[in-house]
Amino acid sequence: MTIVDSSYAIMAGFNYVARHEGLPEVSHELTMKYIATPIPTFCEGLLGEYRPEWVKLYRECNEEFERELIKPFDDTIPTLETLRKMGIKLAVLSNRETPRRVLEREGLDKYFDEIVGAVEPFGKLPYKPNPAMMNALLEHMKISASESVYVGDADLDIITAIASGVRGIGITKGNFTHEEFRLLGAWKSIDELSELINIIEEDAVSK
Repeated sequence: MTIVDSSYAIMAGFNYVARHEGLPEVSHELTMKYIATPIPTFCEGLLGEYRPEWVKLYRECNEEFERELIKPFDDTIPTLETLRKMGIKLAVLSNRETPRRVLEREGLDKYFDEIVGAVEPFGKLPYKPNPAMMNALLEHMKISASESVYVGDADLDIITAIASGVRGIGITKGNFTHEEFRLLGAWKSIDELSELINIIEEDAVSK
């Protein structure tokens, strides 16, 4: 929910499980309420309880839904293109084990210097908010935490950034508000990814 809208694919996957199990289907509003929460919490919130076999069923069908329903936000590509022209190094840091496939499918991989997931390219690492993935990325790219920012739509993104010494920027595409991001310790918060351009320009001028 930072550079692509995954909510409809997630909703479709859980509704597939709901139909299979004879449970009520879930709404987009309910999906958004639990988006970016751990999978057991997501399952309990949408289906009433957590069962490992439901998660297995969801994962078996979800790639097809993702292929059909995950789409970049309208300002994603223009923003990434502008940031590249500004000379900004870009990376993706995701709790997905293999996030590259989704980005390749949407033609977004070419904008990023690195794409990091829980098992690629550095091997198995702890999930966010553990800072291990972020620390490995910074070391690999030879970039200091102090000259980096991390944009994310959830609390775990801001917690990860703070734990790594990176400035965290919350984006309100998920279910966190500006005030909630502020209380979490975010450096800044935005409604649209395109706002990142001005933040970076202003930060460069101030140094």
